[in-house]
Amino acid sequence: TVQTPHAGEAPDGETACPLGFGKRGDTDPHVRSFHTSGSLGAGDGPAGFHIARVFLNATIWTGDGLIPFADAMAVTSSGRILAVGTEKAVLAAAGSDAPKVSLHGRFVIPGIQDAHLHLVSGGFRLNQLDLSRCVGKDDFIRQTRKFAAALDAAGDDTSWVLGGGWDESRWDPPGVLPSKEWLTEALATTKNPHRPVWLLRADAHAGVASLDALALAQIDAQTTDPPGGVIGRFPDSNTPDGLVKENAIALIASVIPKPDPHARIAAFKLAFQFLLQNGITAVSDFGDVDALAGSFVANSTAARTIWGDFELLEALDLENKLPIRVSAYAPLADWERTRDHKKRGWFEERTDGAGGSPGRVTRFRVAGCKAFIDGSLGARTAWFADVYDDDPRTKGEPVCDMTIYEKRVLEASRAGLQVATHAIGDAAVFAAARAAEKALLATRGSRSDSHPNDAFRIEHAQHLPLPVDEAAQLFAETGIIASVQPTHMLLDAFIAEKRLGQERALKGGYAFKSLLDRNVPLAFGSDWPIADVNPFVALRAAVERKERGSDAEPWDQAQQLTPEQALRAYTAGSARASCTSGLLGTLWRGGLADFVVLDSLEIQFLENDALPKVLATYVDGVCVYGADGAAECVE
Repeated sequence: TVQTPHAGEAPDGETACPLGFGKRGDTDPHVRSFHTSGSLGAGDGPAGFHIARVFLNATIWTGDGLIPFADAMAVTSSGRILAVGTEKAVLAAAGSDAPKVSLHGRFVIPGIQDAHLHLVSGGFRLNQLDLSRCVGKDDFIRQTRKFAAALDAAGDDTSWVLGGGWDESRWDPPGVLPSKEWLTEALATTKNPHRPVWLLRADAHAGVASLDALALAQIDAQTTDPPGGVIGRFPDSNTPDGLVKENAIALIASVIPKPDPHARIAAFKLAFQFLLQNGITAVSDFGDVDALAGSFVANSTAARTIWGDFELLEALDLENKLPIRVSAYAPLADWERTRDHKKRGWFEERTDGAGGSPGRVTRFRVAGCKAFIDGSLGARTAWFADVYDDDPRTKGEPVCDMTIYEKRVLEASRAGLQVATHAIGDAAVFAAARAAEKALLATRGSRSDSHPNDAFRIEHAQHLPLPVDEAAQLFAETGIIASVQPTHMLLDAFIAEKRLGQERALKGGYAFKSLLDRNVPLAFGSDWPIADVNPFVALRAAVERKERGSDAEPWDQAQQLTPEQALRAYTAGSARASCTSGLLGTLWRGGLADFVVLDSLEIQFLENDALPKVLATYVDGVCVYGADGAAECVE
């Protein structure tokens, strides 16, 4: 039989129905609900819903905890799932004359929702210098020279060499940091040896600038470190060595020529297509990487870049040129502007539904606010309670004023805004959790406890305070969502024990299973372009906790997830993090028909040697990448 929507609904609310079944939206006038009034009633079925197509001959992993697998799915003309279940039941619900599409026995999953990335930066990075596979100094210099020479050959005498992804911990020998002298050597034999260069480290919390870039930014021996930032110096000297960290990055970013709106739209479009190729249909976008340093200041120049990108994304949505769903996060310093933004809240429902049925929804929304507490482990700017093992001079520090941060968290929470906080070191994670706890206690009686947008997110949460179980319990009691990036674990595997010592690194790092065991919502993302956007690389990392082919032992094997737990974190978990549960993240009646067709035939695909291949990606039941019906993959 066709299942009744959410009968015996799971307590975590993952299948809350946007058509009126289950928990309804909030009445806050700033929040636009996607719920319709009433229930389906007489409109339920072919008479009320124009059936676009029935997808058959597939193994469909619904993501629903009660009924995880189905054989077929009926989708309305407005992109909603009408029925999912056995082929016989779905055809009975859709009607015998409904168009049918065979998926050729393929495996289908809900559209991947990346809980944390940087859209426009990812788009730009696709055409920038990629140093993620760099193996050392000579290779660094060679690749930089080759990229600069290509600009020369194209007749471009003015553009900067931009890019990044380098990670000195993976070099041979490891640990040797680049300097401005490397960049001088790289460009010495090119047509434009004074071309400015700025190359970010893999974590984007540090970068190396050329002599000319430093000069344009007016960084010299007399320049003092800005609050929350570090300008690298040569030993026993005040002379900058080219390395720039954390908030000091804003000094460089402020002099890089800004791409015009046309260039930014082009970068967005490149990003959209690249994401769809990887099965990603929805994202939480945390803005241009170059605009994040210094965003602690309200209405900063950097933040205005992010607000400008919001306008571009909204325009693309209005023109029906936005092929993925974007939940955008603005700087916490601008929480009042976020509160008043016309696109704040739910995706808006359009009025194109047949017979009065729900129509399509918009694909851009302003979801909440983002703040930074610390930096990264690789740059030694993550904030820990104790000093780094390999540098006892520092334990990292907050990159913001913690008193102002806590005040803003409270104000934003009172306004019903979702707050997401970057926290990597154990001290930063604890500080973010305590701020969330204070806000929860202060606002509990001032508004409905069921407010849809107040789920506090901790981004990364890489190193929990010890003992881990107590930290996880604090998350659970405070309702915190852990928004994590498994691929970061692969980046940190080379340095974590050296930086932190065995106990802190192995027992507190990337404690996914401990969080799940305490019923902490877990959401997966990539942090692209900081790390690989391929969700299947991240899923495998969460399951195996080491790089495939490595001789190393898994990073705390007790924290390994099952393939199903990992996949749920990248679908329903990420939907919960963006407050879109029921609409996205599962394939169930009333939700949006965003799904991915894979060449694998079962959920255990992560255990195979080869990662699954995306054959087709559907949004609103329409094929937006690959071959419709997934007969073959169109490259």
